[in-house]
Amino acid sequence: MDIDVDKLREDLKQECYGAFFGAGIGGALIESFDIENASDEEIIDKAKSKGIDIEDYR
Repeated sequence: MDIDVDKLREDLKQECYGAFFGAGIGGALIESFDIENASDEEIIDKAKSKGIDIEDYR
């Protein structure tokens, strides 16, 4: 499976930053740190759980 995990990771982090800075959701900033340190498999699992179509990252 050739997924651009770096792009997916960056998009997930940007989503968290938007939630933190735009909506003031404090936990989103913590989640962004978790995303930064997650394994490739964890990133893919997190994206799937958020309903992101990982096929867009091929």
